[in-house]
Amino acid sequence: MDTSSSASKIVEFEDEGELSDDLIGDSDNEEEDIPMMFKQSVLKNKSIFEKQLLESTEIDPSEIFEMKAKQEVDGESKELLMKMDQEILELFSGDEDEENKLLKLSSQMTPLPGFDGIFKKLGQPGEGAFPPEDSIVTIHYNGYIQDEISNEIKSFDSTILRGNPKSFMRGQGSVIEGLDLAVGSMKAKEKSEFIFCPDLAWGEKGCPPRIPANAYVYFKIDLLEWVDSSAAEAFGKLPIQMRKKLSFEQVLDAAKSEKRKGTAHFEKQNFLMALKCYRRALGWVIDRGYADEEEEIRGEKLCLTLHLDLALVWLKINKPKKTCIHARDALQIDKENPKAYYRFGLALEKLGDFDGARRNLLKAKSICPKDPSIARALLALDDKVKKERFIETDLCRRMLGATNINAGNNTPEPLDESHKVIRRLLQEFVENPTERQLEFPQGISQKERAFLEAESNKLNLKFAMKPLMKGESICTVFK
Repeated sequence: MDTSSSASKIVEFEDEGELSDDLIGDSDNEEEDIPMMFKQSVLKNKSIFEKQLLESTEIDPSEIFEMKAKQEVDGESKELLMKMDQEILELFSGDEDEENKLLKLSSQMTPLPGFDGIFKKLGQPGEGAFPPEDSIVTIHYNGYIQDEISNEIKSFDSTILRGNPKSFMRGQGSVIEGLDLAVGSMKAKEKSEFIFCPDLAWGEKGCPPRIPANAYVYFKIDLLEWVDSSAAEAFGKLPIQMRKKLSFEQVLDAAKSEKRKGTAHFEKQNFLMALKCYRRALGWVIDRGYADEEEEIRGEKLCLTLHLDLALVWLKINKPKKTCIHARDALQIDKENPKAYYRFGLALEKLGDFDGARRNLLKAKSICPKDPSIARALLALDDKVKKERFIETDLCRRMLGATNINAGNNTPEPLDESHKVIRRLLQEFVENPTERQLEFPQGISQKERAFLEAESNKLNLKFAMKPLMKGESICTVFK
């Protein structure tokens, strides 16, 4: 059986909420596998195919018709698929001819209470409560099936081999039903084994070529963590008029739940999804308003943390002007908040306002004098200012020297001193792994700018003109 074109994330029907800027390319080998006339027929009758798929199978048509799913197929390396096929479970030594090894193994496991067709074997006990529907769970898993030809138990999908755990929201249909229900029976840090009957996996259609029809599937699952976002999901589904009738306590619980969801995305570096959650939570609290002083104190406390979260996310995605807005909003609530001053200072540094950056960082340091992050930021700012002053001094010296030479009718010397400075600064920038961008001062000539851009390209760096707050711009180099 040819496995080289199988889906890399076959468990996943659709990846709701995931945003990516990755470029999507077509497969180089797909033309060899699918006749052109058939492909044209599918594209021409796309709506008919989608309707038939929805009526006859649980597979999301987007896996077939959307380019995102196609990228996932193309992105799975052949080496990974070979490793998965080599990972054979020796469940029944000497039972090579056993017709259904997984069905036999299920008789040695415990049926999951309340659900027919799921069998469980507890490996490592977990802790805490069970994740409810609408909670965000993060798992590692290995999925296995019995090969139709060899009768061997083979891995068809593995987050462990990919080195990337799977996160999804329970009860949304984003994974097969058996996997969703199985995770709902686990606690955080629990490791268990499950067998799902075909009705709770890929059913009578299967998912060719990796999953045959009416296949039992075997999963080893490790529930790494889960975040309860059920209150936020329930609140978000309500009509706006009905939300206004809820108590302040209910709105606050929903906003806190949405904030937890945003933090879970942030920790996985899903910054755009984190941004969406934080903004939604902030909007819920602001729209609700306050009936008395006690509600205002509690609401403003949550709003403060959300403004700080938003300031940090905007900083992460290189939107310093947005960071400044939320840092100011946070300081209106708490005028002595060190995180607000710290993030405000970092944003102003990115915008080229070094004096403003220093003022805010020093204010943060006066509140938290022993914080190492603030001290490092001040040192980095000082270093950047020294470099820029050195460049400015060199440029001024060069320009003044050129003026005096012309006045004395002498032969002008080669104007390459600034080029040497630019080369040295670029080399130091490349060799410093902690720096992500290097800004040059205003006043650089057109020739020096062209030289800077050319040298940046030689070093595989990105060159851009970065806008400042007053409509001006400066030369900036990025890694």
